[in-house]
Amino acid sequence: MNKKKKVSIALLLFVATRRNVQRTRWIKDWLKKKERYGHVELLKEIVITDESDFFNYFRKDNINFVKLLKMIEPYLKRQDTIMREAVPVEEKLAVTLRYLAKGRHFEDLKFSALLGPRTISYVVMETCEALIYVLKDYMKFPSSTDDWLKISKEFEKKFPNCLGAIDGKHIAIIKPASSGSLYFNYKGFFSIVLLAVVDAKKKFIMVDIGTNGRLSDGAVLFYSEFGRMFNNSQLNLPPPASLPNTSEKFPFVFLTDDGFALKPNLLKPYPLGTDSATQNFNRILSSTRVNVENAFGILATRFGVFHKPIHLSPKKARLVTETCCYLHNFLSDEVSGYGKLNDQEVMQPNLLTNLQQTRARNCNMDAKKARDKFRDFVIITD
Repeated sequence: MNKKKKVSIALLLFVATRRNVQRTRWIKDWLKKKERYGHVELLKEIVITDESDFFNYFRKDNINFVKLLKMIEPYLKRQDTIMREAVPVEEKLAVTLRYLAKGRHFEDLKFSALLGPRTISYVVMETCEALIYVLKDYMKFPSSTDDWLKISKEFEKKFPNCLGAIDGKHIAIIKPASSGSLYFNYKGFFSIVLLAVVDAKKKFIMVDIGTNGRLSDGAVLFYSEFGRMFNNSQLNLPPPASLPNTSEKFPFVFLTDDGFALKPNLLKPYPLGTDSATQNFNRILSSTRVNVENAFGILATRFGVFHKPIHLSPKKARLVTETCCYLHNFLSDEVSGYGKLNDQEVMQPNLLTNLQQTRARNCNMDAKKARDKFRDFVIITD
């Protein structure tokens, strides 16, 4: 090897070594900043100073953050490798809850989490899947007649034989690639649909998420898993039962709005322009059905991710939305005052939008007779 080649090789080795040293130094400096300013360290400082600030940071308190952490840790803990250190589970939960509570883009979160946007995206999706799994008992769909009867008992003072209130909302998303107008709704933006059944405590009994935003109330129900089971009589609903001081049998019902078809087990208000007794029945039905609207309102207020279009694919937006619904039920049980909104919170803008109502006219005589019986009973006992 001649002298010129030796000098060239030495120079290349020097440059490569220098770059590696600089990169190593940069990584170490970055990790120091991460340890000092990342979500986890910031959390510790907030907990020490003021617990109410911590609640605002994640829309929940420290006790339940720790509880969630213990629940998901076995499913998210990873081993460090020679190439890199694993993201701590505490950091994964922190950045995920921060995203759900504030709705910031992953590009913005990188400055507080000190993780790359692609890493944050992976972490958030992975953590959402873990949260849904560990919180599954907080949204258990009734599987037996007894389960449904327990729900009906909670509604008893407001409306007889009620099994829940049904409604849906548009979840705003960015336009999915190569989707045309499939997700474009009647309000003029792209969305997926959240269909929900809510109990007397404003908790979700069931959620069905992901239908494209073009569909109306009735169509969303028809294409949902709940709708399929309902239409095929697979929900194990209780048989009709008599109400106090009556000998007649009344079906158990879900309360809906005018966008759904009237059925013996699906009760909706009468059309407008009817007599005062019927209007009074409509008022009582609507005041009970408002539980589902209240649940959506709390969800939208507590989770800022719904304050702007979700910059994810429909599949990932569905995962994020479902996670928020499970956390809503968890927080309803675990956090005192979670469901109480002050005036400022009520006025917060969000993008949970009502579905398009198309008056459903297909109903049979049994459904009409059932509604008439409920009207007569409710008016007498009101």
